[in-house]
Amino acid sequence: MLTYLQHTDPTIPYYRQSQWTYVRGALAAVDRPFLGWIGRVFFHNVSHNHISHHLFSSVPFYNQPVATECIKKILKEDYNYDSTNAFKALYRSFSECQFIEDTGDIIFFKNREGRANRCVADSSST
Repeated sequence: MLTYLQHTDPTIPYYRQSQWTYVRGALAAVDRPFLGWIGRVFFHNVSHNHISHHLFSSVPFYNQPVATECIKKILKEDYNYDSTNAFKALYRSFSECQFIEDTGDIIFFKNREGRANRCVADSSST
């Protein structure tokens, strides 16, 4: 459940090989306060600070909160954090992340009706 929720969410993009980079892959995760302080203690911050774990895996778990605060300052609104109750988030991911299309270089999960919660912005509009 812990790993699934860190890597499966309607907000996380899926990158095909032509678009994947180390940083994009590392940022394709969600920080969650899984089980509150209990999760921090027993899971060594792995859910609370999962993005910093991806970016800087050699940083010890007790320094990951500091690394996360620095990442938040850089990413600002692009930092992916979700405080939704873990069981509600699990239900949402199970229902909203059913499949991905066979085409496209940057894609998002779709639900059973074929709708994605996010899409890639049209590059001609920027």
